[in-house]
Amino acid sequence: MRLFAACCVLCDTRVTGAVSLCRPCLHDLPRLKSTCYQCGLPLENRQEASLCGQCQHASPPIDYLMSSLQYAYPVNYLLSQLKFKRDLTQAKIFSHIMLTTLQKHYSGQTMALPDIIIPIPLHKKRCRQRGFNQALEIAKPIAKKLNIPLSTNTVQRVKYTQAQSLLSAVKRRKNLHHSFTINKRMTAEHIVLVDDVVTTGTTVYELATLLKQSGVKKVGVWAVARAVNKKDR
Repeated sequence: MRLFAACCVLCDTRVTGAVSLCRPCLHDLPRLKSTCYQCGLPLENRQEASLCGQCQHASPPIDYLMSSLQYAYPVNYLLSQLKFKRDLTQAKIFSHIMLTTLQKHYSGQTMALPDIIIPIPLHKKRCRQRGFNQALEIAKPIAKKLNIPLSTNTVQRVKYTQAQSLLSAVKRRKNLHHSFTINKRMTAEHIVLVDDVVTTGTTVYELATLLKQSGVKKVGVWAVARAVNKKDR
């Protein structure tokens, strides 16, 4: 596990900034621009703060989704290095990118920040296998910088499931059914879920539904990356 890198993780150029990614590589990452406010997928009409046709027709259980990057190369490569190679350098990079997006979005906005941040939990068995929860590692610097409480014990993943990346959208929904439980009485009205990547949205939708059934009024999602293929809907 790499604890420090003086070179760009993509091109090996020496870097002196806050993260191990040089400016050209950082600039070239596939960015998301005009997206649906609620599900985070790209909008064809390129209008800001709009809803896509699908969300207008059938609103998902989350109230909004903000993401910085498109789930494409080299973002998918960097995420795999984080999750499967235990390279926590990537978590610092993604936290920095996500913070930049959030600070830009909330600057001058009337929209309130959430009451608490909840990283998407891993089942304890998978967490032991991996050695850490990537969503938690990404969320820690964000919570600290924005001065928002970070909760790791409000929600628990109680069902050990097959990796979502191996499944179709239909099987993902079945795989995650009854996967989470809430451990304490909910008092927060506005919660944000933090995850590394949202593909079909199955995980965040399942958890958001549970939170709203427990009395939470507003559930948002902050994700590093969003898959944008139509099949991911």
